[in-house]
Amino acid sequence: MQNRKEDFIEFVKTIKNKVHDWWLSYNRKLWTTRIFVYGFLLLLVIFVGAILFANFNLFHTDVNSARYMLSALVQSQAAIVAIVITLTLIAVQLTASAYSPRVVDIFKKDPDMWILLSCYGVSIFYGFIVLKLVEGAEGEFVSQSAIWSLGSVSISFEFFVSLAYWLGAFTFVALFPYMWNIISLLQPENIINLLAKEITKDKFLKEIRDENPLQPIMDIIHSSIMKYDLETTRIGLTEVTKRVIEIIDPDGEKRISERFCVNLWRVGKLAMEREDEDITVEIIANLENFGKTTAEKGLEFASSQATEYLGTVGIAVKEGLEFAKSQAASSLGKVGVSAVEKGFEDVARQAASILESVVKVAAEKGLENVTSQAARSLGDIGIAATGKKFENLIHQVAVYLREVGRTALGKGFEDATWQAGRSLKHIGIAAAEKGLESAAEQAAKSLAELTILSEEIVKTAIHDYESRIEEKYHNSFQKFMRIYEQELEKLRAESQNKKTESR
Repeated sequence: MQNRKEDFIEFVKTIKNKVHDWWLSYNRKLWTTRIFVYGFLLLLVIFVGAILFANFNLFHTDVNSARYMLSALVQSQAAIVAIVITLTLIAVQLTASAYSPRVVDIFKKDPDMWILLSCYGVSIFYGFIVLKLVEGAEGEFVSQSAIWSLGSVSISFEFFVSLAYWLGAFTFVALFPYMWNIISLLQPENIINLLAKEITKDKFLKEIRDENPLQPIMDIIHSSIMKYDLETTRIGLTEVTKRVIEIIDPDGEKRISERFCVNLWRVGKLAMEREDEDITVEIIANLENFGKTTAEKGLEFASSQATEYLGTVGIAVKEGLEFAKSQAASSLGKVGVSAVEKGFEDVARQAASILESVVKVAAEKGLENVTSQAARSLGDIGIAATGKKFENLIHQVAVYLREVGRTALGKGFEDATWQAGRSLKHIGIAAAEKGLESAAEQAAKSLAELTILSEEIVKTAIHDYESRIEEKYHNSFQKFMRIYEQELEKLRAESQNKKTESR
């Protein structure tokens, strides 16, 4: 007996929890708003109906007319609600097939359909009851005698008949806001917004293997890519990125960032396979946004993940998508700068290393613009590193820029070589200004090595800067140039000695 009691209590608790979870899954604010709108509409129809009936003396209803009107009203309501629900289900089916089967959940939780069904159900059921009472009434007219009183207010059977008419009118009027809301709900932007609200930290942390909180929106994005629907794809990527940024925190950083970046990489892979540059650029922009924002929030691992996948996308971009590859190089630089500003030296070093890899791939494919952008991004990271006095990072960036310059020269990329020299010069001047002697020497040495390989291009970059230099940077420029000239003399002397020894 005790066991049965405990089982019953446990069963009641389970049902209670399920009902509670079901209630929480619905947007209570939306339900409250919709109930208020339809309730206000009902009162308005009854108020207007009462005024019209009183002014036109419509309360004295013939019994046969009442029977006919109520019967016709109930039948028309039943037919209309059947048509409306059928069309709604067809719309849901078409939307689900066009985007994702998970869209069905949105319509299940939408209050408009359930409120409209309830209104029609109550109105039809009430009409049947009144029709039954009218059929049993005697006389030619519906009784005006009071059958119920509320204080000083007396209500006759005629009022209940009239109320059936008003409820019928209300159900027809209610179709207008219902159709408006359903049509709005069918728009991709609204569907994506509602699905994005379903993405929560708890779903990420509690997800099992077959459940991915991002999957509903990812399904829509995949479908949109296949149809070359850039606008829907853009909205989906933006909303999912914005939502993930909102919910990510140190507790769920690893799991959320990994899942997010993997999903964006899969979408990017599909876009690249279809050679859709616009969508590829959108994916890169969202990874950049995620990387920069997580760095600003102090989430180093998440920023590192964004950097890694930016590099993966940048390297994997096909030859025909040069702008997308250039955009990836630019985004890597921006994420690297954000990482430096937050003190994440390892993330910035990772971005610099990936940029060098991007240059190698771009050079092999003859993409000079990408090589130039990578050199510019490396320069931005190096300059930012001087502000935080990350000397090791500055050394690494200077070496990478030297290699970028060499690679560019080997491919005949004069603009990229010029950009590498310019970036080295800016880093060296910034390092000299901050008193980072070792970093300034490394930048000067790398610049001197490029000068030996292509003196004309490097000297042009130096002279261009010197002609536009601001007064406040003049001393730093002179200081760096002295170091540069010393390094250049050393290299020339070493080169001369090697020539002498070879003879």
